[in-house]
Amino acid sequence: MLSVETVTTAYGGLIALSDASINVAQGEIVAVVGSNGAGKSTLLKTIAGLEKPRTGEITFDGQRIDPLSAHETTALGLAYVPENRRLFPRLSVEDNLRLGSYMHRKKADREAPLGRVFALFPKLKERLSQRAETLSGGEQQMLAIGRALMTRPRLLMLDEPSQGIMPKLVDEIFQAVLAIRDSGVTVLIVEQRLAETLDIAERAYVLQTGRVILSGSASNIRANPEIQKAYLGI
Repeated sequence: MLSVETVTTAYGGLIALSDASINVAQGEIVAVVGSNGAGKSTLLKTIAGLEKPRTGEITFDGQRIDPLSAHETTALGLAYVPENRRLFPRLSVEDNLRLGSYMHRKKADREAPLGRVFALFPKLKERLSQRAETLSGGEQQMLAIGRALMTRPRLLMLDEPSQGIMPKLVDEIFQAVLAIRDSGVTVLIVEQRLAETLDIAERAYVLQTGRVILSGSASNIRANPEIQKAYLGI
């Protein structure tokens, strides 16, 4: 479904991603893990069209997308939930969700994904009239994911979905990611919570200073002694 081939992305003169290559098959949860500054967020932004690569190609369902803008990649079925969520804080939960369906012109098409979002995150239905800024960190993350689902994506990219969330809600977010995959949406997830992420992913890539240094099944990555020492404290 998604192919990233030898992509290099830079901010000014600083290389943030160097000859990175990953592949995501339909129906998978694929994890990208690594320490702060490894290039994980840059990878997702480059795929989403928010950053332009200096070299390399990105294809989605066989179509090259690296020249496209973010709204064009969204229209193709690729949704991105950024690390900082980027909600509209003074708008209600309902308005934030409906903004996710802006591409669907018919009312029925705009309304259809709401039931799916509420099934995943019942708390959002209880807080429809609340402003987004009044929600807890976990609820805001649910809202950000819900808004992305309103675009009816075929591939959902999540950047650090557990960040800033109370521990008791982290499991709820990860279970929601599994449910999203089971509903037919492919997932590419960036996370620093390595153990929890590898529990739900089929495959994983390890980034270090902008380069992919290791890839394979999630179970093999987790069992790797170097990964255990560097990221799991074992």
